[in-house]
Amino acid sequence: MKHILVVGSINMDVVLEVPHIPAVGETVLSKAQSLVGGGKGANQAITAARLGAKVSMIGRVGADTYGQQLLESLKSSGVNVQGVEVDGQAPSGVAYICVSPDGENSIVVNSGANGRVDVAQIDRHKELFDQVDYCLLQMEIPLETVEYVLKLCRAKGVKAILNPAPAHQVAPELLEGLYILVPNESELKVLCGTSGRELEKMAWNLREQGVENVIVTLGGEGCLAVLGNKAEYYPAQKFPVVDTTGAGDSFVGGLTVGLAEGMDFPTAIRFASFVAGLTVSKAGAQTSFPDRATVDHYFGGDHR
Repeated sequence: MKHILVVGSINMDVVLEVPHIPAVGETVLSKAQSLVGGGKGANQAITAARLGAKVSMIGRVGADTYGQQLLESLKSSGVNVQGVEVDGQAPSGVAYICVSPDGENSIVVNSGANGRVDVAQIDRHKELFDQVDYCLLQMEIPLETVEYVLKLCRAKGVKAILNPAPAHQVAPELLEGLYILVPNESELKVLCGTSGRELEKMAWNLREQGVENVIVTLGGEGCLAVLGNKAEYYPAQKFPVVDTTGAGDSFVGGLTVGLAEGMDFPTAIRFASFVAGLTVSKAGAQTSFPDRATVDHYFGGDHR
């Protein structure tokens, strides 16, 4: 098993069960509230660790109760948190998530300490890049930090995997040499600056900008993978949908673990699809990420 580093966000998710996702100007009453560890970075780190990977993380939490709980959640899942710093000037990030009975959600995030994951923090933990083979990144931390980490990965020969969420248009040089880009359909359109629906054309366009592999997640429709000189659709694994929160993160975490174990891309994508399917079958983000035994039960054995 190769070592995975995650650089990204750590949030507390305040999950509200609502009868439907509120429209603009509408007030709805929540039937229940729960606190669940989240943040795209922490979600991907915990997914990978629960699947048996050796995982380290660089991120930031506030010096508050949420911060203590989030650090403990990472540690108890087996994530090395030496790169996670406690910030005395900003609160822990919080995501407010409305979840409807059919599993759909809407999310508002207060970045808090995540917005202070800066280049200096990366430099304080630069030795971690010498110990890893893969680096997972998202875009819930400052863009300049993401850019710096990608340059560091290129310099050190680390395979960088970017989940561009929330979506931003990025400079072409940011994509050059990226091992895998994993957007969803709406993020793909933002990256390509278009509202069109020609997914394959947009994915090929990103390949031409220097991305080695592009995998576009399509929710319940599976994903489109442009790998090498071939584009192919892969189906989602069908599980009852309870809550889609964290599904994309668990897919990315599962994909990275599969590749780190030496699976080829089609097998790793199938493995990740089972991880995501099991995730949506339970409520919450980190509380719903499956362990390795559960995934192997459905996936068909241990491929490590």
